Amino acid sequence: MKKKGIYILLGVLCLAAAVVCVWQLGRRNYAPQAETESISATLAPTATAAPAATEEPLEEAEAAAPETAEEPYESPIDFEELQAVNSDIYAWLQIDNTNIDYPIVQHPTDNTYYMTHNSDGDYSANGAVFSELYNSTDFTDPVTVLYGHHMNSGAIFGNLQSYYLDSEFFAENPNIKVYTPDGLLEYAVFAAVPYSNSHLLYNNDFTDDSVFTAFFEDVLNIRSIGALLNEDNAPEAGDKVLVLSTCLAGDNTRRFLVMATLVA
Repeated sequence: MKKKGIYILLGVLCLAAAVVCVWQLGRRNYAPQAETESISATLAPTATAAPAATEEPLEEAEAAAPETAEEPYESPIDFEELQAVNSDIYAWLQIDNTNIDYPIVQHPTDNTYYMTHNSDGDYSANGAVFSELYNSTDFTDPVTVLYGHHMNSGAIFGNLQSYYLDSEFFAENPNIKVYTPDGLLEYAVFAAVPYSNSHLLYNNDFTDDSVFTAFFEDVLNIRSIGALLNEDNAPEAGDKVLVLSTCLAGDNTRRFLVMATLVA
């Protein structure tokens, strides 16, 4: 009987041990997964989000973009070749749809020289298109006057009056071009008028704004036969004006003037 009690106690102990083993086995199968995940989450490096690309404001991007360099001016006139023949040549006059396409000269000492010499410096009754010493040769004066003979052949300024007496031509050909070694000057015609033969630059101080304004206001009020005007192109004080001057056909006591304002 005593031995039987011992066997029963041993059986209870074995059953208890079995229960403990089963409990530990179940813990081993299920608990480590959560622990592993927790550890992995702790040890895994934190992913760092790539910084968002910053978009440069449009204005700044445009400002930062390099400006396109302008191509250097190349004159269609070969001044080097012309000046090798005559150093007095300093510019070139051209009016579209006319035969006026000539070098411009200025003698260093004699204002009358190119009345009887061509642009090569040779004697010629045609003379040349020229300016006087009252003007600089860079067209920065308030008024620059270019002279040329009214030749019956049509040479030099021989056709200037007939061109600009034509109202259709006057309206459709407002531009005068002056080429220099350094750039192109473009003028817009505002007057083609008969005028007195008084010397414009000697008798008027165009550096005085009041004189400049009063003179061209008078021009724009001319209503004689043969006068054409375009007030849209009229100059204001501070502008630069080009005047082409020649004899008035049929009246050698007066001049025919074509006047234009520098626009470019």
